[in-house]
Amino acid sequence: MKTLKIDVKSDQKASRLELFVRILWLVICSIVLFFFGIIACICTILQWLYILISGKRAKSLNDVLRVYLKYRFSLEGYLLMLTDERNPIIPEN
Repeated sequence: MKTLKIDVKSDQKASRLELFVRILWLVICSIVLFFFGIIACICTILQWLYILISGKRAKSLNDVLRVYLKYRFSLEGYLLMLTDERNPIIPEN
């Protein structure tokens, strides 16, 4: 079993320009996260049914949910101003 590990790099120095860019960036990423969340919700239901029927997890569904969680929490780190490192708009594996 792999554990999810998120590393947030922070610096005392903060850019004022980055603060304004952050708002636009978060709106765009939030739209992507919304649609990805719908897909993750469907995958959760499918995973639940798959486990109920077969007694084991589907790797592909597990991978989708892992990428969703990783993207969501790294976006929240940026939203909460813990870091100035921007997420990519499209989630990476």
